[in-house]
Amino acid sequence: MAASELIERVAQLAEGFVDRVPDQMARDLRAILKRLREPVRVAVVGRVKAGKSTIVNALLGQCVAPTDVSECTRLVTWFRYGYPQRVTLEMKDGSEVETQLDSAGLLPAELPVPVDDVAAIHAFLTNDVLKDVTLIDTPGIGSVHKEFSSGTEKLLDETAHTAAATSQADAVVFLLNQVVMDDERRALELLASGAESEPGSAANTVGLLSKADKLGEPGNDPWTVALELANKFSERFAGEMSTVVPVIGLLAETSEAATLTEPDARNLAELGAMDPKDLAPLLWSPDRFVDGEAPLPAPARQRLLELLDLYGIEQAVRIVRGGESGATSLRRQLSRMSGIAEVRQVLNAMFSTRDDVLKVRSILELLLRISYERPPDVNPAVLQELRSRVEALRLEPAMHKVAELEAWHAYCTGKVTLPGRLAEEFERLMTPGSVAVRLGAPEGDRAAAESAARDALVRWRTFMVTEANPGQANLARVVLRSYQLALSSTGEPQIASVPGSTGR
Repeated sequence: MAASELIERVAQLAEGFVDRVPDQMARDLRAILKRLREPVRVAVVGRVKAGKSTIVNALLGQCVAPTDVSECTRLVTWFRYGYPQRVTLEMKDGSEVETQLDSAGLLPAELPVPVDDVAAIHAFLTNDVLKDVTLIDTPGIGSVHKEFSSGTEKLLDETAHTAAATSQADAVVFLLNQVVMDDERRALELLASGAESEPGSAANTVGLLSKADKLGEPGNDPWTVALELANKFSERFAGEMSTVVPVIGLLAETSEAATLTEPDARNLAELGAMDPKDLAPLLWSPDRFVDGEAPLPAPARQRLLELLDLYGIEQAVRIVRGGESGATSLRRQLSRMSGIAEVRQVLNAMFSTRDDVLKVRSILELLLRISYERPPDVNPAVLQELRSRVEALRLEPAMHKVAELEAWHAYCTGKVTLPGRLAEEFERLMTPGSVAVRLGAPEGDRAAAESAARDALVRWRTFMVTEANPGQANLARVVLRSYQLALSSTGEPQIASVPGSTGR
């Protein structure tokens, strides 16, 4: 079944109960139906000054999220596709207040209403990126103002009331720096916690080492250090994040949002024309760069510092000395160096290619939660029917992609463990990619793929029957079905369901 058909099946189920439940529950169901038609929701989370808004701007290719201290940075901000461009303030009393982006295209530094009365900001932009994803910029974890960071915790905590839970994220980008602080650990625990649903884990979380240029000792390549640290974090937080990717957020924002202009490129060329011995001391510290002897006036140097920081300036000068010129060429080279292309590739593989599956999984959990509510004016038989329908839908073969995501979540959170070889095989099988990649076979080698799938079926069936505990057996059934589907996709007849399987 195509991913869009998954959405339709869940929508039909929810629509069938809208007129059979009390008003508040009906509103919750309508909110769920609306969410099903929207793009996947990805929250960007991290400590204060981790570079969340910078990453949001880089992903959008547009400077709209303020990166300085302003009223907007104290609130959860949703970036959605919409025309005309506008900003809607969601008030805590349920009302809405309309405002606008400022003259520079940024969210306003000051709001037209008291910030304490605002629940969230919704920015509607004519940005094609937002046709496929809704980005959620969150207040910094560990803020000195507890009420600011509590907005992030509420966004992550899906144990809240169902009506509030309908506005939660489907997936998370978690920003990290060199040292993981206690509040970051707490946020990761929130991602992996919850009531029945346990919504967050490596199944829907990607980590970004967002300031890769700040790592390593002076004179050493920080990118090498960043790659090593990202690999260590990937292993250390394997249960919380699917992977950790390094990125130089400021370079990514400056290049992708095209804020480096032709005058900036000319200024960098002037720096490049300096004697290297004279330029080197300027790059020791921000103060030296702005105040030291140089052919550029201090304001021009301050602007370059804000656009690129010292590492970016050093790299840009190197590019200029290598023969590149002009803002467009510089931005292209700086974008490549920033690592933003790799970030997009990972986010596309983890989120965009299975966005409907992420949404369906989230929505099925919300529907189950509704079915367990007990308002006085609802017929218990209707809720029991809703619960039964949801559980039956989750067991249908068509929902196997959701079953895979849940199996991956159970494994990542440690609910189910596997022996060494099977663990490695399961991780590869759950990695987004071609059938050959998931089977561990050479790309394009059909015979090898078929052989790998057949061998795996025997191996996992034997494990399920002879060794597996109940949790492992349930996971093994999902894996066996995945291999059956993979084998079918290679052109071989599909093997019948294994004994004792649920049919998924």
